[in-house]
Amino acid sequence: MSQAPWPALRPRPLVVQTEDGVPLHAEVHGPDDASGTVVLVHGYQLSQRLWGRQVQALRAQRPDLCVLTYDHRGHGRSGATPPELASLQQLGRDLQAVLEQGATGPAVLVGHSMGGMTVMAHAEQHPHALGESVVGVGLLSTSAGGLADNDFGLHPKVAALAHHAVPRLQSWVHRRVERGRRQPPSPGTRWLLFGRDAHRDDVRRTQQVLDGTPAATSAHFYPTFGDHDRAHALAHLADVPVLVACGDRDRITPLAYSHALAAELPHAQLVVYPGCGHMVMLERAEDLSRRVLALAATALPRAALPVG
Repeated sequence: MSQAPWPALRPRPLVVQTEDGVPLHAEVHGPDDASGTVVLVHGYQLSQRLWGRQVQALRAQRPDLCVLTYDHRGHGRSGATPPELASLQQLGRDLQAVLEQGATGPAVLVGHSMGGMTVMAHAEQHPHALGESVVGVGLLSTSAGGLADNDFGLHPKVAALAHHAVPRLQSWVHRRVERGRRQPPSPGTRWLLFGRDAHRDDVRRTQQVLDGTPAATSAHFYPTFGDHDRAHALAHLADVPVLVACGDRDRITPLAYSHALAAELPHAQLVVYPGCGHMVMLERAEDLSRRVLALAATALPRAALPVG
């Protein structure tokens, strides 16, 4: 299967300062006088590197907009996080700092997996921003809660063992790295994160990002998913356009979670990608980019072109 070359982007780097002093590495694509901003928020153990195709499509079709990507604390090129602040609550506060320091005009927030949960945490913390400074939301391969019940497509007994073993395994890896040993590669990436038609280059790129995520980050953030319950926060999204998208072979946040989101957001558009796994921004890059562009068109009308 052929694959378009990965886009060569030339962003302006930005260091976002969080309330506790952790520097976040952000990248700004677009004009200083943009009519609005699309913020792309990545998932657990990933980084902003995987948004390249969406950035390219948005910039090509909407040169009047700014596209802003950033790495969560502990991820990518951002600073490490204190263990006690490795939480979705803190990521919601970090997103507010990103908006205040990097966004121009009204914003559309598009979050994948943990990024979608971050958007929900932000809505919980800043409900009055919805419809004012935040005018549209994309929730990709994510959930409002109930993640402890996910069976990853496994037999229930095997899934229960996995839920029990994963945090212990991550703690073991973390201790191993602290003792100066090499961090082992992340196993099973294709099976866990991708659908049946995933391109090997996308799997390889994702594997590189996963293997570059510190063991401490993986271990510290994992417990926050057990506490994630933000169904109540969805009410704050009722008056803005929302895109909900998921693959029907997603093992991390199965389709049922997206159906539950759409049920709470009757005006949301639900998009289901047959045969697609968790990494919708890679596996269905062209169509997803088109959907995000449509969301931006609804929420952020194109700026008028100068006369003459």
